[in-house]
Amino acid sequence: MKSITVGEVEITSLTDVEGAFFRLDQIFPGVPLDQWEPYFQRYPWAFSDQQTLLGRVGSYLLRLPGRTILVDTGVGPGGMGMHGKLLEDLESTGVKPEDINTVFLTHLHGDHLGWSVKPDGEPIFSEARYVTQAVEWEMSAPYLGAAVTGLDDLGVLDLLDGEESLSDELTAIPTPGHSPGHTSLLVSSGGEQALVAGDAIVHPAQATEPTWNIHFDMDKEQSAFTREMLLGWLEADDIPVAAGHIPGTGFGRIVREKTEPGRRYWQRLETTLDLENIPSGMILPEEANRES
Repeated sequence: MKSITVGEVEITSLTDVEGAFFRLDQIFPGVPLDQWEPYFQRYPWAFSDQQTLLGRVGSYLLRLPGRTILVDTGVGPGGMGMHGKLLEDLESTGVKPEDINTVFLTHLHGDHLGWSVKPDGEPIFSEARYVTQAVEWEMSAPYLGAAVTGLDDLGVLDLLDGEESLSDELTAIPTPGHSPGHTSLLVSSGGEQALVAGDAIVHPAQATEPTWNIHFDMDKEQSAFTREMLLGWLEADDIPVAAGHIPGTGFGRIVREKTEPGRRYWQRLETTLDLENIPSGMILPEEANRES
């Protein structure tokens, strides 16, 4: 199991699909290939080859006293031409779909809501409230179709208005740009914090290059601004981050190297971790845009 513990909250990384999904010039169309060279060396695990991204569509399971929360629901049984394994990965943690109390959707692109409802429109997580931003719901209505629109008719949809608390431990933080209502989830417990960041960060190179936008960012200027502000906060407060498209667990920290002042990097966290015992510090040496 790949997890971090934040006070009384356990965050477990789940994977729906993982693989060589996009060429770099497709997913980052504004970035010349030669600018990737330093990142091939630093993050070899994040590339399939020197032309292709190694990507992941992941979700996060949050277990806290009295509640079990799933953040995002992957591509589903047939998205991106693949059969996702989210439900199997979830059950491997000892959690069944009916055990989920809340499904938190960071945004409403196809690779984040695929396991939300059954073909007949009934929710897969039958005991859960589904939560997303109102502006995201309103802007996404033209293309959502049967994917999740039935949730509103069934009365299991809760719409947020900006920054809102979901519980003493969980706060929805708007991080727009990738989509109008894109929202990250801040976990706070026992004096510790972590951020489930959705698609605000999709590749470790963006820790150093916050202006590198992906093809699927709907408002690229806003996306870059949001990412820069987010990176500064995560670094300053030494907050671990969970990024669902980064291979492996997607857990990392934003750090600076002593040898290169002023440049941030992604520090990968890939084991089962208790944040009280992790040393912080420096490391040394749709149309398509609905699918991310």
